[in-house]
Amino acid sequence: PATYFYRRSDAAEDVIQQMLEAMDKGFTKELRSEALDAGLTMHGVLTLASIIEREAKVAAERPIMAQVFLKRLRLGIALEADPTVQYAVAEDPASVEEFGYWKTELTNEDLGVDSLYNTYRYGGLPPGPIAAPRMDSILAVIRPADTNYLFFVARPDGSHAFAETFEEHQRNIEEFLR
Repeated sequence: PATYFYRRSDAAEDVIQQMLEAMDKGFTKELRSEALDAGLTMHGVLTLASIIEREAKVAAERPIMAQVFLKRLRLGIALEADPTVQYAVAEDPASVEEFGYWKTELTNEDLGVDSLYNTYRYGGLPPGPIAAPRMDSILAVIRPADTNYLFFVARPDGSHAFAETFEEHQRNIEEFLR
């Protein structure tokens, strides 16, 4: 996400070109090289950054979330990221009509939707980005925090409780999702 200025007469191609140029300016060759050195592709960085973009409400949590997701990917643990389910659910026009493009309260039925974007059902990264990530989210993926967390759950204020163990995560869920 960024701020762009357009004229009513601008064609779609002009809008897309401006967005691509902004991405090239921010996601420099040096950052791409740093990502490659960390074993990440540009597609992977942008896809994971897009999930963080939709998940993080507190900027300081972005690198922590990135570390959690990267560690889960390395360990073969499903990401189980709600924003990917929200994206998958939005493929259903009836859901969009009723809840909008980002359904806030997901149900167990939603978590089971059959879509490659559903990271509860399918391991690894989804096929592509689910949103346009800002530079902070991209940097978080390239330079994740150094923690041992494997889990997190949203608190009512939009921040997240992080946990190293499943047991600790379950306690956080009980506390914050009552």
